[in-house]
Order: sequence, then C-alpha cells, then structure tokens
Amino acid sequence: MRAEPERHELHFQDETHLETNPHLARTWHRKGKQPTLPGVGINRRVTVFGSVEALGRARVELVRVAQDSAGFVRYLELLEAHHQAVQREIYLVLDNGSAHTSIISTRALREREDWLHVIWLAKYAPQLNPKEREWRYLKRDARAHLAASLRDFVNGILLGLQHLGGAVATILDEVPQWFLDGHRHPPAGRPPGRPVGAKDSYKRAPYRRKANLPAHT
Repeated sequence: MRAEPERHELHFQDETHLETNPHLARTWHRKGKQPTLPGVGINRRVTVFGSVEALGRARVELVRVAQDSAGFVRYLELLEAHHQAVQREIYLVLDNGSAHTSIISTRALREREDWLHVIWLAKYAPQLNPKEREWRYLKRDARAHLAASLRDFVNGILLGLQHLGGAVATILDEVPQWFLDGHRHPPAGRPPGRPVGAKDSYKRAPYRRKANLPAHT
C-alpha cells in the first residue's frame, strides 16, 4: 500500500452496536459514595457499519437500526461510490461474521471483485482490526452521556463519527422515522388492536359461570 498509495486503499471494516443507555466509562467519586447514572427507561440501540483506511485518507460509516446482510450490502454500495470517486482499487479486511458470509453478502462481494479484494480475518479477532479501537473511542466520547431524545441520540453518534477524522469521510444516517418515534418495529400498515372479524386458531372453551356455593363443613 505504501509503495503505490495512489493505486490502492486498505480498509478495515467492522460493525458495532450503540445503545441509548450511557456507555460505562472510568469516573471519579468520593470514597464511600457510589456514583449513579440516569437511564432512559427502555433501552434502544442502533448499528454502525464502518471502515477506516489504513493511511487515514478515508472512512465510510453507515448508521442503521439492525445488523444484517442488507445493511452490509448498503455499506458496500457506499464503498463503491467512494471507489468511483477516488478511482483506486480497495482491499477490504473483514472478519467471518454472519453479516459478511451470508448468501446475499457473498454475492454482493463477488459482483465487485474487479475492484474490491477481500482479506478475511478470524471470526473474532479484535486485536487485528484497528476499527475496534475506533469503536472504543466513539463509545467513550459520544455515548458517555444520556441523550434527551432518540434524535439527539443518533445526532450524537453522527457527530462522534465525524470527530474520528479522515481526509474524506462518507457518513450516512439511515435510521428510519418509526425508530425515532419510539417504535421497536416498522408499522404494519393496519390500525392497532385486534382486526375486525379475526378468528382464533383453536376453539375456546365456553365460559361457565361458577356458582357461589358455601364451603363444605
């Protein structure tokens, strides 16, 4: 890479989860007094797909709700846009996580093999991936406090990703509105409650009112 930096880029890729509960970090407290942190009540989390270039020339970050193959493919689309902008071949360091080795992900990697070369690590090898250290900095600096709302929670993550640096930074927020509104799942397209005319899959026993008889003596 150092011999021909204008022809190649080496990206270290990984994913991490960030939760609305503050990330536990070092702190000081008076002897005999236990420090406490306020919580949000119901914990929510988002996933960040990201990579950093070995020479610090670029980073690609994607914030989504779930860690799945669709998110990884979306990350590859952002990486492809970066490749088209810089016109360099890219070597991508990946672990053997399920989001990277699924049928959908391997097909997406194969479609880009003319400019994208994959270097596989072990399934879990944090000591070999510099991106793991960046996640630690991100959680320490951007997630060591309580966000006032889910929108502030996501905005803090985006700001923390920008502070990680990089000559060219591609940072995309794809957190859906239903998540920011406080829902756990996307809307089903029907009004809440039991559908009109719905039937149970099994027959319920008829309700029998018990007679209020005196106890046996």
